[in-house]
Amino acid sequence: MKHAPRLLPFAAILVIASSWVCVADEYQARLERVDALYRDGAYGQAKAELDELVSVLPSNPVVLRWRGTVALALGELTDAIKYLKASLARDPESAVSCNNLGTAYLRSNMAEPAAEQFETATRLEPAGFEGHYNLGAVLSRLGQYEKASGSYEKALEIRPQDFGALVGYGRALEASGDTKNAILQYELARTTAPDNAGLVQTLGALYADLGNHTKAIAMYSEAIKLDSSNTAAHLQLGAVLYRQGEYEQAAERFSMAAATATDKFVAYFNLGQTLCVMQKFDEALAAYDNALEADPTSVAAYEQMGLLYMKGQQWDKAAEALEAAAALEPDNRSVLASLAACYASAGDEAKTLRQRESIVARFPDDADAHRRLAALYFKLELHDEALREYLYALTLKPGDAQAHNNIGLIYLSRDNLSAAGVHLQSAIEADPGNLYAINNLGVTLERKGKTDLAVEQYRKALQIDAGFGPAASNLERLGESDVAPSSG
Repeated sequence: MKHAPRLLPFAAILVIASSWVCVADEYQARLERVDALYRDGAYGQAKAELDELVSVLPSNPVVLRWRGTVALALGELTDAIKYLKASLARDPESAVSCNNLGTAYLRSNMAEPAAEQFETATRLEPAGFEGHYNLGAVLSRLGQYEKASGSYEKALEIRPQDFGALVGYGRALEASGDTKNAILQYELARTTAPDNAGLVQTLGALYADLGNHTKAIAMYSEAIKLDSSNTAAHLQLGAVLYRQGEYEQAAERFSMAAATATDKFVAYFNLGQTLCVMQKFDEALAAYDNALEADPTSVAAYEQMGLLYMKGQQWDKAAEALEAAAALEPDNRSVLASLAACYASAGDEAKTLRQRESIVARFPDDADAHRRLAALYFKLELHDEALREYLYALTLKPGDAQAHNNIGLIYLSRDNLSAAGVHLQSAIEADPGNLYAINNLGVTLERKGKTDLAVEQYRKALQIDAGFGPAASNLERLGESDVAPSSG
């Protein structure tokens, strides 16, 4: 069953540090204006003001830092890196510049240089929240989750209830496989933002991973209360209810998801699966049909429809659905095998034979495919072809009792009694309870004139199953020379 991916609807936001430091009095007012414009989000005006200042003070680290910070806010990453590097060249002890340059590198997908800058910021300002927080974020991106956790711990020592740091720490723990402690951090984050539906939903997924379905259901239900149109929460709640065997409630959730979703395929497909378990087959067919409207290329939906039509003995509709699935995915063994079974159940031996031969051609190393084709050849009395396929199947899967038994029968029909005996004995060794092989070995021995040994085989079969007709008939018939033994 396909489930909606678990994602929080917010990303770790890197903290851009303030660039406020005093310079000469004559430019103080202009920098104060830049600060006010920056805080108001008027980045374009701040940039224009700073360009004038840079032309007057091209080597001032504070002006350069501000210019880089504003460029970062505008998304002008090349300029941000240029000005912040220039500022650090003149003031290498600025934790603010290191933090902001690290942010510019990270947004430029340069994670390792970003980590270097954030590490420098934490060294320059050990009590600075921004450096530890940002270092945790970049280390998580680099997959260094243990180190990231350490950075988030230090950030939380400075700001114990910071939502972003709690969530970031939780993510690092989750990624490293420490689900229980990740839940603890997310629960702490939830105390600061109880109405964050994404966080509640993530908690639901983690509780489900731990097998705590009661808590998972409670969390997903809470997420739905916060946002009734949360399709993913409906889907995930439905999945947990399905695993709990609460199919009516699961079907209701999947129906709700279908009503709210933009892409309705998963909701309708899961609804179809649930209705199948509930044996509401007509409703399931309707759900799969809706799923195919959402995604006409779904092999799984076509296959499920085909199997349901087969269950209802609607062979034409079943074949149509399975043929559509096979056209979309010609190498899908399950679909091809189901289609062959559909043709066989419909009594269309010609199509069944073509399908079985096609499967063997596509999957020459599939022992079961060869055995099924051989069984069909055997049924059609094409014994040479059946023998070829059975013998090849045995090279792939030596201990196949059915293959040995039917090869024995072919040799028995040709009076090759020695070869028949070898294969029937092999069938019994592979499956000691195979009544047909035991009886057929008795027939072979009887034709060899070894009546006493044949009787032993017939009695052996009846010891396993006293109601096994062929062996009972053979024992009753023995001594009547004009009646042939019965093989199976």
